[in-house]
Formats: sequence, C-alpha cells, structure tokens
Amino acid sequence: MRQALLLILVILFCQPANAELSQRFAALTRNHGQKVGVAFIDLKTGRELTVNGTAEFPTASVGKVPVMAAAYALADKSQLNLDTKVRYLAEDRLGGSGLLQWTKCGRYYSLRRLISLMITHSDNTATKMIVDNLGLAAINDYLRSQGLNDIVIADPTMLREPPLPGRNLTTPLAMAHLVTRIEQRRGFSETSTAEMLKFMRNQKYRWGLWQGVPPGTTIADKTGNLTGILNDVGIVYTKAGNYVLAIFTQGFSQKNNARRLINQLSQAAYEEYTGEKVVFPKPVKKKPVKKRTIKRRKKIKRRYKAAITASAICEVETAVGSFRSALRS
Repeated sequence: MRQALLLILVILFCQPANAELSQRFAALTRNHGQKVGVAFIDLKTGRELTVNGTAEFPTASVGKVPVMAAAYALADKSQLNLDTKVRYLAEDRLGGSGLLQWTKCGRYYSLRRLISLMITHSDNTATKMIVDNLGLAAINDYLRSQGLNDIVIADPTMLREPPLPGRNLTTPLAMAHLVTRIEQRRGFSETSTAEMLKFMRNQKYRWGLWQGVPPGTTIADKTGNLTGILNDVGIVYTKAGNYVLAIFTQGFSQKNNARRLINQLSQAAYEEYTGEKVVFPKPVKKKPVKKRTIKRRKKIKRRYKAAITASAICEVETAVGSFRSALRS
C-alpha cells in the first residue's frame, strides 16, 4: 500500500514537468523548416520525451560514441586488449578535427589512447585507426546485440555527408538509449564505465548542451558537426537528478541558428527538470590583442606549416619504405 502511494505521488509530481517540457520542446522545434530531433530520458524514473525521436539522422562525430562503447564491451569480454599498440601510418591520416593529423607517422598508440583522442578531441584519424582495428562488423554486431538497431556505423572516417551513401545513421532515441546504457553500467565493467564517462566529460567542444546550463554544471557529452548537421548527446548531472539529452539537427544553412536551438533546448530541459531558472553570466569585454600575442599566433601558424611539411615527408618515407621492402622480397 505504501509503495503504491509513493508511485502515485511520483507520477503526479512528474506529470506537470513532463507536460511543460513537452510544450517547450514543441514550441522550440516547430516552424524552423528544418529537421530537428530530440530525445530526453530521466535517469531517475526512466521517463522519456521525444520530438521526432525515431527519425533518422546522420550521426556526424556523435557516431564515435558507439565505436567507443563497442571497444569497451569487447574489452570487458576479454575479446580486445585496449593496451594493444597500433602503428600510425600515413594512410591513416584524416583531416577535420583532431591532433594526430599534425604528428609524425610511424609512432605507436594504444587503443585506449586513441579512444581518448577520439572522444576528447573528436580525432578523425584516431577514429579510423580504432575502426580499422575493431572492424565495422564487430561494431555493428555489438549494436545489434544491444537492440540498438537504429544505429548504423558504415563510414570509419565519420566524414561522409548527405547525400553520399554509406553514411553513419542513428535516431535521437537510439543514441540516448546507448548513452543511458553507458551511464547505468549496463553491459560494462565499473572501470570501463568510469573511463568512458571521463572521456565524455573532458571533451573539448562545448558549444551545445553546455551553453544551456548554469556554469559549473557537469556534462558528459559528444558533439557532431558536418555541413548542415549539428548534433549533441550527453548526460547532464544536477542536484535534482541526472538526465540524458540527445539533440540532432539537419538542414540549417547557418550553423549559429542550429547551435542556438540546441542551447535553447538544453536550457529548457535543465529548467523544467530542476525547477531552477538558468542565469548566464554577463559577457566579458574582450581586451585588445597584444603584439606579443600576435607574434605567438604567427609562431603557431609556422609550426602548423612545418607539421604539414613533415606530414608530406612522412608519406614519402612510407612509400620509399614499401618500395625497398618490395625490392628485397
């Protein structure tokens, strides 16, 4: 009897917030003329709210989360050693985001280090090296085994854009379910869960969910960014409890409009969930750039150019090495 009464109270307490959040989501996402999908999951109660939650979207770099999850799931089953060293070759190098593209090839990196770079810096080169090591089949087999049939990883580069075939696809709800599995340690060891969430908390691109919550709020998320595509999925930790929020957009010609919408949806979720109004600090006036700073920036540009030159030399060295090996054989 007491448990039934508590359940009724929980339902009654949640319903107004449910309705108000649904209304705010609907108001924010209508009349854009572009494709928007949202999935919200309350980790305390399991309740879900969606707007186009089962619509299909390109993942962009959010697709790196299922790659990470598959790697750790295999490691927990002793089918993969994350301390295995992988050699960085010239053919692994990809443009876009990431740090490895600026480093010399020939070095060795553990899979664990590559996963860290893939999530914290959204490193495309690291992602390709991981996917090539695991295999696309293993990643998709893991997703199917968890019932996440709406997530498909077909492109190891994470760079294929519509209307190209062979893209990585998901629904907002499926990606929210995957992140929920990670946070709730469903199918992962305690150590693996802690590492994955640490990487997501430390990711560097904070233009999405982070901009809709008060400063100091902890979020573990992963963003995605391609032409006309901006996505963010993550866990928001609050005093009132924790929730998962996945937001996917497609078709916005101005990225700032998509970013603003993601910020507003994040703010709506936080305010309705916690009952607190988000107050943002006043913008600080930028100080004029000092001459010393300008010189430093020029120095950094010179280093980048040197890195690109080293990259080209690296490719030549790799080709020469392959040619010499062919002559010896």
